[in-house]
Amino acid sequence: MGERSTADESALWSAHERALVRARDAGAAAQRIASNAARQRASIDTVSDRARALSSRATELQGAFARVVDAFERLALVALNAGLEGARLGEAEGRQLALVSDEVRSHSSRGAETSRELATALMQLAADLSQLEGQVAQAQSVVAEVTQDSARAAGAASDAESALVDVGERVKKATGSDPETVHAVAEASERARALVTSLGALSGKVPRALLVGALGPVLAPLARLLTDEEPEEDERTE
Repeated sequence: MGERSTADESALWSAHERALVRARDAGAAAQRIASNAARQRASIDTVSDRARALSSRATELQGAFARVVDAFERLALVALNAGLEGARLGEAEGRQLALVSDEVRSHSSRGAETSRELATALMQLAADLSQLEGQVAQAQSVVAEVTQDSARAAGAASDAESALVDVGERVKKATGSDPETVHAVAEASERARALVTSLGALSGKVPRALLVGALGPVLAPLARLLTDEEPEEDERTE
């Protein structure tokens, strides 16, 4: 295996490892998104239920205030009749009844007006709650889409990881190499180049005999490893 092919295979396995790590990271991120979306969906569902309950309660209160307004109007009518009866009785006998009638009609009028205002406010509140329900429904739809998309992303990341693992196995069979071996060879090559560079820097500065004496015991096994030929296939099987 030449230096160029070793570098190429090292780059190939490095790219494969990075892609595998990214696929796993993408799968983990998709799962986290799905988990967060599920929690958000639960919160949104709670808000939706609460908004629906408040809207129903506001509608009930509108009916209640309508009955209150009707009661005040009936009371005002009774007070009016009492005032007319007081007028019929004359100044002496009907004066107190007329005064009470005017007071009751005044309070009834103010009570009816206040009740109408409250009913109008409740109507606006019901409309706002209805709009909120629509917005919550849209949020629920978006969260559901996010959940589905994250599930698809997690599945795609899992498929990509499986495909990359399969590619790695096929590359091993096709090239007879594996990432550990290629990385080890590349690392050995880098250290060998660093050693050659260091020796070149010492050239002319340190006596050759001293260098040979110092490096000989270390380099001799390396020289034998690089120069010894592997036995032929038939020799190895004998």
